[in-house]
Amino acid sequence: MSRYSELEARKPCWDTPVMVEAHINGVRSKMYNPRIPTTHEEIAEEAIRCWEAGATTIHAHNTNIALHGREAADDYLRSWKSVLEKYPEVFWYSTGSALDPFDQAACGLEHAELLAREANMAVCVVDPGSANLVLAADEKGNLTGIPYNNDNAVINRQVALCERNGLGIVWGVYETGYLRTALHYIRSGRSPRGSTLDLYFIGDYGLTAMQPVNTAGAPPMVESLYYYLDIIERAGVKLPWFVSVWGAGSQLEGEHYALLRRAIELGGHVKTGLEMHFDPGEKPTNLDLIRQVREIAKEVGRPLATQEEARRLYGLA
Repeated sequence: MSRYSELEARKPCWDTPVMVEAHINGVRSKMYNPRIPTTHEEIAEEAIRCWEAGATTIHAHNTNIALHGREAADDYLRSWKSVLEKYPEVFWYSTGSALDPFDQAACGLEHAELLAREANMAVCVVDPGSANLVLAADEKGNLTGIPYNNDNAVINRQVALCERNGLGIVWGVYETGYLRTALHYIRSGRSPRGSTLDLYFIGDYGLTAMQPVNTAGAPPMVESLYYYLDIIERAGVKLPWFVSVWGAGSQLEGEHYALLRRAIELGGHVKTGLEMHFDPGEKPTNLDLIRQVREIAKEVGRPLATQEEARRLYGLA
């Protein structure tokens, strides 16, 4: 018998409606998809469109991930002030800033502390690990890309910042080590109210590439989901969990579709949007991607969470 036989045989079952988060932009530029919002005005307009379409949460980057602290917060606020004026209740969260190599005391989340006070932000991302993010390969197969490094000292500072400010932690799980690190903090009581797990499944185009050269993370397959869920269940952790699928093309075909469907069947939630999606021939909008996930949920027969229900499911209402 497979270690995952019980998960494989588990019938569709859930205790909650499914949350569908909109991740409207990221490090990918309009070169990848001209519909990615990149300016302050575009980010604000897209956030409002997705919120009005019923997305349970909006996740967005600012216009420059290299900004830190007050500068980063102000850059976010240039977009989010107009969103919050129209919808004060909007449930949203930022990303982390690129670490400043000259500031050994920084953690990349200093802006989140400000946004919690000034922009109703209630949760914050923590990516508890390091990975090589591949951009391209040359004719000999040599890989180029960027290292994304959060060492233990940075993770400790990020977790402490979230605790001080009562920010729920969105634990980003790029690879197995990230998950085991997150589970360590969670079981140590270091995961504030509102925390969730974000399980990454990474296709050939990865987080940043335009060539099918990704080498990081678990592939977007149902078997990868069982692998992660087995670790979580054996750890006895009960946090809400999400799947996010990166650089894997269409949500409506093949293993990508099968993974989303099975996650919904097993009580998980879904993050979707142009932060994650890349396909060299398919250029959807954020609204297209949200609608597709909702259609999969309807096929499964699982109800969709309202925005009010999402806050309760996060443990924030």
